Amino acid sequence: MQLVFKDSHKTAITLVELLVVLVIIALVAGAVTFAVANSLQKQQIKECQTNMLIIESAKDEYARDHPSATQIDPNEFKNYFHFGIPQCSLHQAYQNVDQLNAKVNCPVHGEIKTDQ
Repeated sequence: MQLVFKDSHKTAITLVELLVVLVIIALVAGAVTFAVANSLQKQQIKECQTNMLIIESAKDEYARDHPSATQIDPNEFKNYFHFGIPQCSLHQAYQNVDQLNAKVNCPVHGEIKTDQ
């Protein structure tokens, strides 16, 4: 005696369905990667701007303590920071740190943005 099923269906994923799922996963992964990279870049810019503001504040304090100075003594200027003079998050040294008459500038992110 043999059993015969008239409504037997094979349930399997076709190659096209599998490719569609993989494409959707790739698109979502690409969008997430782009969003994470963009937010990381914005965070680096914000950190750099904050560091430059801290340095400018220390320069103002140094100028108040040394009214006749035109240049900053690097050895004495280090005392105005608890953890050393900040650097750019991309390990770049800031420009114009030792000059009282020039604003601090980052070679990567530019000058301090005051419109934020």
